[in-house]
Amino acid sequence: MRRSATLRTSVGFVAVALLCLAIADIQITTVAPWRELGRLLTGMVTPDFSNPAAIGTALMRTVAFAFVGVALGASAGFLLALIFHLRVVRTFCAFVRAIHELFWALIFLQFFGLHPLTGVLAIALPYAGVFAKVYSEILDEADPLPMQVLPAGTGLISGF
Repeated sequence: MRRSATLRTSVGFVAVALLCLAIADIQITTVAPWRELGRLLTGMVTPDFSNPAAIGTALMRTVAFAFVGVALGASAGFLLALIFHLRVVRTFCAFVRAIHELFWALIFLQFFGLHPLTGVLAIALPYAGVFAKVYSEILDEADPLPMQVLPAGTGLISGF
């Protein structure tokens, strides 16, 4: 029973992928793609360390993107943890956690282009799902006694 459902789902995904392939824009836009690939591989094998200031700037930007992305993810995760008991929130968090940051970056690249917001959101979105789950588990394991002695009608945020 379960195996046939998995097979049907897999065949369905393949069918959707083939339909999307029919309308996809897969045209190569560069004049010489093999030359561009060669330049990419040459740059990976022989990096250029001649400009240390540019390397330092790139390194600091990378750290800043990561810091801001994780901070946004932690903030959003905390807010989502307060309503994590809702099935739609749990499903959303599982969905965003299941997709890697690189794929989020590819998706956001289509919307924002090569912009800092692309990197920050690509990091923040999956981490929001991770933090929501972790914070929710921490809140679930908290001692329930203080919550029980609060007056009736106390809101969720006030109770927290």
